[in-house]
Amino acid sequence: MVEEDFQKDIDYQFLETKFLHSLMKGVRNIFLLWLISQEKIHGYAIISKINEIYSNMGVKVVHGSTIYPILHSLEKDGLIVSSEEYNGNHKVKMYEITERGIITLNSIKKFIKQRPSNDTLITYFDDMLFNDREFIFKEGVR
Repeated sequence: MVEEDFQKDIDYQFLETKFLHSLMKGVRNIFLLWLISQEKIHGYAIISKINEIYSNMGVKVVHGSTIYPILHSLEKDGLIVSSEEYNGNHKVKMYEITERGIITLNSIKKFIKQRPSNDTLITYFDDMLFNDREFIFKEGVR
C-alpha cells in the first residue's frame, strides 16, 4: 500500500480523541524523561516537540496542563532538575536529567531487553514498531 493510500485510511478523529491520548498517557513520563535526556530543554519546547510529531495529522496531542504536572513530578522524584535561564528577554525554566534519571532510563531499558523473546509485551512492540505486515480481518473472529 502506498503512503498516500495509507494516509487516506487513517481515522484521524479516532486517533486524536482516543488512541493517541491513551498512548501518550501510558508512556508520557518515560517519554518526557527520555526527551529531557537528549538536551536541556524548557517546557514549551517539550510541548512543541511532542505536538510536532503529530502535526501531519492536524491534531494537538498535549497541552501545558498535562506536561507541567509531569515535569514537577519527575523533579520531585529527583529524575530531573530545573533552573531559570534567560531566553532573550524572558526567563524560562529549563529542565535537565539527573544521574538518577539516567539510571532510571537505563533500568527501564534493561528490564525491557531482559524479557524473553516470546514475551507478549516484546511481541507487541516488535509487531507494532518493526513489522511491516498489515493486520487482516478474519471472518468469524471478533
